[in-house]
Amino acid sequence: MIDLNRRMANGAAWMVLLRFVERGIGVVSTIILARMLVPADFGVVAMAMSVYGALEIMTSFSFDLALIQNRKATDAHYDTAWTFNVLFGLFLLLGLLALAWPTAEFYADARVGPVMMWLGVAALVRGFENIGVIQFQRDLNLVQEFKLGLARKVVGFMVTISFALAWQSYWALIAGIMAQRVTGLVMSYVLHPYRPRFSLAAKGELLEFTKWLALNNVVLFIVHRAN
Repeated sequence: MIDLNRRMANGAAWMVLLRFVERGIGVVSTIILARMLVPADFGVVAMAMSVYGALEIMTSFSFDLALIQNRKATDAHYDTAWTFNVLFGLFLLLGLLALAWPTAEFYADARVGPVMMWLGVAALVRGFENIGVIQFQRDLNLVQEFKLGLARKVVGFMVTISFALAWQSYWALIAGIMAQRVTGLVMSYVLHPYRPRFSLAAKGELLEFTKWLALNNVVLFIVHRAN
């Protein structure tokens, strides 16, 4: 029990540190970008992200919580969760591709379409992340979780600022998002030895646990948008 409490305390400390670092980098990034980009640049990305967020909530089944809660989770559970993540990433890509030009027409801004397409690619890349990193949280090995989160944030920051300096365009924001996704993908396989495979063997058990979480996410999204 003492060892468990110590691990929980250490894990909480690492997570607090990660949130502090992420917020700090975010503040610095915002200050710098505000000097190099115009408000319209942020607006283009915000319009595309509004559609992305609406589609993403439809795939928020919280499989990570299911795997963390199930102490007897097998490779079949991890592989099924990873397969769903890939399929949902593909769904987001196709959905954003289909809605790209209608959304651009709706907002009367042709720039929104290509941005949505790249957000779809970023979603697909994220879907391929190694599902094994969930074990960092389940086993309270949050030092590795800190490394993963820090790598994403630092690389994204560096790429965004570099491209903003070079382009002074909203594409710097998209480049930063893509950099974060690719970094997360690569680092997830570097930090954890698990190698997922395509499988839906445990789909019934996972969906039974997560369907209500998904419904709750949709309801909260609707309520938030309505206010």
